[in-house]
Amino acid sequence: MRIVFLDDSIPYDGYTSLRRPLGGPEKAVASLAAALSLAQHDVTVVNRTPYSHMADGAYWVPINDSAVPRAADVVIAVRKPSLLGTIRNVEQRIMMVTGPTDYLSAEANQKLWDSFAPALMFVSPAQAATYNGKLKSVVVPPGVRNAYFETTIDTNDLSPEELVYAENAIKQAAREEAPKPHAIVTTHPLHGLDWLLDIWTKQIHPRLPEARLSVYSAVLSKGIRTDEVPESMTAVFEQVKAAAESNVVVVDPRNDEGMADAYRRSRVHLYPGHAQDFACWTLLESQTAGLPAVARNLGGVSERVMNGQSGYIVPDADAFANVAVQILSDDSVFKSLSEGAGAEARRRTWPQAASELTDFISQLQDAAA
Repeated sequence: MRIVFLDDSIPYDGYTSLRRPLGGPEKAVASLAAALSLAQHDVTVVNRTPYSHMADGAYWVPINDSAVPRAADVVIAVRKPSLLGTIRNVEQRIMMVTGPTDYLSAEANQKLWDSFAPALMFVSPAQAATYNGKLKSVVVPPGVRNAYFETTIDTNDLSPEELVYAENAIKQAAREEAPKPHAIVTTHPLHGLDWLLDIWTKQIHPRLPEARLSVYSAVLSKGIRTDEVPESMTAVFEQVKAAAESNVVVVDPRNDEGMADAYRRSRVHLYPGHAQDFACWTLLESQTAGLPAVARNLGGVSERVMNGQSGYIVPDADAFANVAVQILSDDSVFKSLSEGAGAEARRRTWPQAASELTDFISQLQDAAA
């Protein structure tokens, strides 16, 4: 199939997350494009890349370039409905919905739905449940890039038997010694970070003074260097700075390899959650890397964390603090949850996601025939 992705957000390509941090939706486009290319589809991604080139199996084209395809079997517009009409000669259009679904019911977009009749691709059942419209839809949960899988080794010179032995040995070695009591938070500063910092400074740090909380945030890290943040974040920024006395540090997000390493060197992922955070991108990655989580049951959290097996989903601040302290201080609890989080049966790859997407496309094509 000739598949074209359309994304009018930022410049990136299939290799960007290997070099620097990349947002979940952008990483999903790059990963799906690569997986579909691997499955022998002809894939083009039209976005704000500065020049046309091949990256990870797909062809990347600037959005206003003459090389933008004039026809496709399938067009997948990312987040922005107006992109659906970029290419006119198309058999099937799909809207890739990565966040809140409110705009799907907005009157301003009704003409686009009537004109193009796109199908919808959601990232989670919780997200799909918020849509009450009549457009056809499918849920394709995100995959995880290879960097977050617990075992990464050179398999070129190993027999199948040696490979199994090596993987088991690496897993065992990784779990023999639990990490230090380091916690990580990756949430958007306005999505519950203030709530979490209050718990950390008042309930967790007093009980575990040696514990450290690393706040991964590009905007707050820049604020620490320049003392400037958007006005909407001033309060939480001041709270973060004051929390330094409670062993809270602000860290720049890293590329895939860097974040995977940070997850493996940490003890728990503290995830406040947000009602419209359906994909839980970083939570999915940290779970795959074997990092237990403590989270509130908001958005898509219950689809990412197995309560009691890969972490805990808690009802309130007191429970959040209690189980966080337990994971930070009890090696046996950490190791049990870490094994549950990184279990091979829970691994979700992008080729799996690509296969589910192409199955859905086949169903759409059959229905249109």
